[in-house]
Amino acid sequence: MKATIYCLLLAALLVSPPLRAEDDAEGADTSEVIYVDLKPSFVANYQAAKVRYLKADVTLKVEGSATAEAIARHKPFIRHNLVMLFSRQTEDEMSTLEGKQQLKEDALKEVITALEMENEPTDVKEILFTSFILD
Repeated sequence: MKATIYCLLLAALLVSPPLRAEDDAEGADTSEVIYVDLKPSFVANYQAAKVRYLKADVTLKVEGSATAEAIARHKPFIRHNLVMLFSRQTEDEMSTLEGKQQLKEDALKEVITALEMENEPTDVKEILFTSFILD
């Protein structure tokens, strides 16, 4: 009976990967990912021949609570910059997938620039449009 238990323990040790101090150090360096909703929804007119608007729900993917807290402190400034960005878009840009992708990249730059202007952490990894409606 004891020999069977020892064999099972030995087999488990041989199969499991070795633990190294480097593995623990890597785990300690990773920051948590936090999703910050910029509620309420954004509604803005954009450049078109007739009155057109977009409605978007935006969520920021950030790394670390310091950046999430900075976003909460400067949310009105960030929202203002995004509304101005959305209202500068043209109908041609908004009608293509490439234009929408460019808008996503520009929105990320706007958020990071707003945080930099306030001397805050800028660990914003991605802009997520959780809803995006054009009319």
